Amino acid sequence: MTVGARRKRVRAIVEQTSSSGRPVGPIPLTVIFFRKASAPPSPEPPAPASDPDVRPISSAPSAAARAGAVAPSAESAASEVGLLLDTIGHVLGVLARTSFDLPERPAVESYRIFNEWQRHATLGVPREHDGDAVGVRDRDWDGVRRAITEHRRDEQRHVETAIGELRDALWACIEGVHRAIRIEQSADKTSVEQVDRARRALERLSPSVIKTEVLSAVAMMEKAMQVRQEQHQKEYQTLAGTLDKVGRQLEDAKKETTTDPLTGLGNRKLFDTVTQRSVHVHSLSRQPITLVMIDLDKLKLLNDTYGHRVGDAAIQGIAKAMTKVFLRQTDTLCRFGGDEFAAVLSNTDAATATTLCNRLAKMIGEMPNPDARMEFKVGASMGVAQLKSGEEVSAWLERADRALYKAKQSGRGRVSVADE
Repeated sequence: MTVGARRKRVRAIVEQTSSSGRPVGPIPLTVIFFRKASAPPSPEPPAPASDPDVRPISSAPSAAARAGAVAPSAESAASEVGLLLDTIGHVLGVLARTSFDLPERPAVESYRIFNEWQRHATLGVPREHDGDAVGVRDRDWDGVRRAITEHRRDEQRHVETAIGELRDALWACIEGVHRAIRIEQSADKTSVEQVDRARRALERLSPSVIKTEVLSAVAMMEKAMQVRQEQHQKEYQTLAGTLDKVGRQLEDAKKETTTDPLTGLGNRKLFDTVTQRSVHVHSLSRQPITLVMIDLDKLKLLNDTYGHRVGDAAIQGIAKAMTKVFLRQTDTLCRFGGDEFAAVLSNTDAATATTLCNRLAKMIGEMPNPDARMEFKVGASMGVAQLKSGEEVSAWLERADRALYKAKQSGRGRVSVADE
């Protein structure tokens, strides 16, 4: 069909549609706007196309399209959203637990921030803890991304700076050793020359020359030794300062890996190290060493009722009380995990440890509640076990756990001593 003939056909269709309100044949794509402007078409099906170039318009999808398109169910979509929220919550939890001290923000603060973001992202809890939970679409996802990005940027900057300072310190050590070696070589060369001059004088057997050359050699060697000593002293002072700086950096790095970020006590890694060393020391010294396991009562109820922020405050309160009771530097205090704490008390028998535990239980009972809304007091149960001769760490810990369980079964807030 030519273009002119096609235009005539379209014009005829439009005129007939306008007069009768019904299309007499299939309507080409170019007149779809005329159909919308005209009266609603009759439900009768359009006549079959007589021209293969003219295709009817159909608003309904084909049977094949309807068969291939499967809309996701509400249950499937909810499951996928839940999986994403769980993953985001896990990532935020890992960031909270693995935080370390930064120059501009301590680890405890990072732990608190990411815990708040975790509850906001997964449960919709407002970060200000005021108001009702919000839906997934209304949560501050920009804030989550911003918090993670800024934290990782601060960590990267801190690590790069620390590594750079450590590298500079090690190079300073190497340069100091190199300078000391050069000083040694220079002094040795001067001494060799003076000894050689004295030897030649001896070979000439001239007493006056021998005396002069020997005294000169002795004087030069004494001077060289004095210069060497002064230079060594300066080098030693420089190296001592550099090594002291490196030692502090390494000690700080070690402390970060063995410190619980929420409480500032030792973590499980430090606990495992100290208990193993305690067994070794006990086998040599036979001095009494006692393990105390402490469990915070009703922490789950506290978290479920008043939120994790109040639970964290209770955990920090227990840790602070422990540092006020177990005062000696030889005592190792750790957060064992969750609501459990541990204290390894060197040169302390079970009776003394029990007295200290009773004092700690009294102090915890007198602490103010971390939230004014609380209708119950925070308490702690304790199990005491003195290390026996030849006992392994696992058996020692098991006896302390049994004593702790016995204390909890006795009504909570109690102290129980393990059987010998």
